[in-house]
Amino acid sequence: MYDTLEVYKKSEGNVCTLYVSGVLDYSTMDPFIKKIQEIEVSSKLVIVNFERLEFIDSTGIGAIINLVHEAKNKNFKVKLDGMNNEIEELFETLGVFQVMKSLLEVGG
Repeated sequence: MYDTLEVYKKSEGNVCTLYVSGVLDYSTMDPFIKKIQEIEVSSKLVIVNFERLEFIDSTGIGAIINLVHEAKNKNFKVKLDGMNNEIEELFETLGVFQVMKSLLEVGG
């Protein structure tokens, strides 16, 4: 069986939530990238919900960093929500939270 990723987008007012389910890696990034591109200009907060994320590799983490760069360029905030301990520790070890903090706090 092949790894799969499903990404659902829900927009309410100026908040956009991306629900990520499955595996976010080099072979499944397209749906995630597509949903990032669909984020409305009016969005002030993008929440990425990882409750159903089973695995993420360095390519998937790169996609999250790209989202953070988009947030800086388009003036919206990013919140990562619902991570399991393993994924949270990986993000912490790789410095993803520090990158997010430094990029999103500049000027804002």
